[in-house]
Amino acid sequence: MDHSYSNTKPHQKGKHLKLNDRTTIQELHSKGYSNRAIARELNCSPSTVGYELKRGTVSVYRYKAVEGQSTYELHRSKSLRLSQPTTDLSSQIYPIL
Repeated sequence: MDHSYSNTKPHQKGKHLKLNDRTTIQELHSKGYSNRAIARELNCSPSTVGYELKRGTVSVYRYKAVEGQSTYELHRSKSLRLSQPTTDLSSQIYPIL
């Protein structure tokens, strides 16, 4: 947040949202803030806020930070980047031609 008394660190662009970021989105969204206003508070893109609201909406127009976090963790666990084993090419033997 932009307040001098705030003890929260601003979100860095290009980083994943944390649960406290999602809680901030939930609070500000329930107060009627726009995606752009929420993004300014978190220092992220307005589309990030929109995607997060879409991800964590359980019923019509009700966003819940915990639902967004659990959906994020589910998608992250199915990510190809995490599930692909690394291949060590130095252990493979290739014929010399």
